[in-house]
Amino acid sequence: MKTQRVFHRRNDEPSGSAGFTMVELMVVIAMTAVLTALLLPALSGAKEKARRAVCKNNLHQLYVVFDMYAGNNSDVLPSAADNIGEYHSIRLSDQTFTNLVLGYAAGNSNIFCCPNLDFGAEVKGVASHDQYGYIIGYSYLADDIVPPAKLGLNYSLEPIKFSTAAPTNELLADANYWTLAQNGSVPLMKVAPHSAAGGAVAQGPSDAKGTNSASIGAMGGNIELFDGSVNWRTISSMRIFSASSVNDAFGNR
Repeated sequence: MKTQRVFHRRNDEPSGSAGFTMVELMVVIAMTAVLTALLLPALSGAKEKARRAVCKNNLHQLYVVFDMYAGNNSDVLPSAADNIGEYHSIRLSDQTFTNLVLGYAAGNSNIFCCPNLDFGAEVKGVASHDQYGYIIGYSYLADDIVPPAKLGLNYSLEPIKFSTAAPTNELLADANYWTLAQNGSVPLMKVAPHSAAGGAVAQGPSDAKGTNSASIGAMGGNIELFDGSVNWRTISSMRIFSASSVNDAFGNR
């Protein structure tokens, strides 16, 4: 009769299914961190590229809205004045905004809003509203301000006819925009719709150092021309314009 020997593994002997050692685990964690650091900027850049495309599409749709409005109003574009008759390029009066949204945009107010920005609205894509009107995500540039210097309320808004404006004139632009305090030197708010990581809004003197959108990372913006084209301009190639009839706001176009 043969005797069968049975061998038992000792508890201190390594098995074939041993887990990671501490060193191996640390290497895996380090490699994961490196890969994450490499991928995050690419993902962020892809998101920003997609949002720029949304802005470009919004501007195309707004062009159609303004074109239809002018067609029904003796070729004259909507007023750029707010509820009290002043002008800020990123604000529309209640009457103008609701008329455009309900009468010409089929109720779609989202096209007036930059996907990168919210001006205190609870949800992105909803225009912020206050006693002066609706704050939108784009600068409306259809009205000329006379005289260009704008001293207090000593100015007039001269509506531009849609068909007679030069094709290369700007109708709308992404809202690279900043406002100043009454002394004209301290920035109260700065807006950069398209930085490397998306939109940026700085408010208050302590949070808004510098005097323009570029100082908070603005890379540029989409510009809608009167010929219907939309072009991207870098912030360095844009010119500064006065975005307020009371000389307290400026923008890039």
